[in-house]
Amino acid sequence: MTDPPPEEPLSPSPALADDNAFASMMERFDEAAALLGLSPDAYSVLRSPDREFKFSIPVTDSDGDLLLLDGYRIRHNLSLGPCLGGLRLESDINREHLRALAGWTTWKCAALNIPFGGAMGGINFDPRGKDPRTVERVVRRYTASLMDVIGPKRGILAPDLHCNEQIMAWCLDTYSMHVRHTENSVVVGKPIGLGGTFGRNSAIGRGAILLMEERLRDLGIKGPARVVVQGAGSVGGQVLRALASHGHQVIGVGDYQGALYSDKGFDVEDLLDHRDLTGTVLGYAQGDPITPQDLLELECDVLIPAAVADQITRDNANRIQAKLVVEAAHGPTTKRGDEILQSRGIPIIPDLLGNSGAIIIAYFEWVQNRIGYQWTDEMVLERLDRMVMEAYQRARKVAKKRQCGLRLAACILGVERVAYFDRLRGFYA
Repeated sequence: MTDPPPEEPLSPSPALADDNAFASMMERFDEAAALLGLSPDAYSVLRSPDREFKFSIPVTDSDGDLLLLDGYRIRHNLSLGPCLGGLRLESDINREHLRALAGWTTWKCAALNIPFGGAMGGINFDPRGKDPRTVERVVRRYTASLMDVIGPKRGILAPDLHCNEQIMAWCLDTYSMHVRHTENSVVVGKPIGLGGTFGRNSAIGRGAILLMEERLRDLGIKGPARVVVQGAGSVGGQVLRALASHGHQVIGVGDYQGALYSDKGFDVEDLLDHRDLTGTVLGYAQGDPITPQDLLELECDVLIPAAVADQITRDNANRIQAKLVVEAAHGPTTKRGDEILQSRGIPIIPDLLGNSGAIIIAYFEWVQNRIGYQWTDEMVLERLDRMVMEAYQRARKVAKKRQCGLRLAACILGVERVAYFDRLRGFYA
């Protein structure tokens, strides 16, 4: 009897557009899998979402007209625990982007030693300017359609694009009405009185600036940093306030409508008050208008993308003048953009670490709901800082050992942990 042919590894993930979010995530996963020497079986399982759900959401608007919307939920991996994932409300929702975010959340949770898998979902609906009653109907119908998918031990909803505490409260109430008791731990990002946690409105900014300062020390850059922030909404606002509280100088800021520059730096609270009043940073008297592209290319110590995905690409990465990039948004740098920055010697704190405060604070909220005990503000922040820095130090060790960047190092940490516990659990058949 002849020996069987040697087992060949599977081919890499299918080629997609170079600057496609899902393609970027899968290429980084492929790199991590290759360095770890994953078996073809493990590779096959980890590169594919566990389940994908698409369903119709028929609701009537305030005028009585029927809206037929599409709802999505991508569940990537359940090996470490229930799937945590955001709810996005956007008119041009992209299914491949949801897949990328679900996978990235899996690796992020694993790299942070948090017992969650990754998920992501959304509705092709932009709530801005809509009647709140219509928004409520849409959100409640979406939640009701997921009753077999979500739950404290199955899947946990988290706020993402265009979601606030009110929307998460509607999700909580809808789920609770169906199970006939209040179940706080199915949703995170809730108001404090409904089981929310202290620290939610500062966790991402606090974690990003903590890592920024640590990396600047490693680079030998002293004194207050001159920082550019792309984004002034929920995440960007947190980053801006954290920078101001730590004494750094914000010289550039932008949102989806435009951008501003001030060589002398901005009064952050005054700027954010203006944005709250007008809906944009534009028109603020203490800054000069510039284009959103010029904002990214300003000369500065630190550039913090804190808005949307795919902002630093092959088209502009050669013009980035920052000494350090800290990613507070999901996937703001494409694979090609990342390679260019690395080749130019510009270090990056990747989103797996840079916005890790969002995952950590979600975990804290879930834990508090499960045990029925609310931690103090001081307790939350101390534990948040510790977990952010522990993850950073683990990634630094892997980066040094593997001679790679922090992004790949963090991804290796996540993929290795999920693959290990997949192997321990085995495959039910």
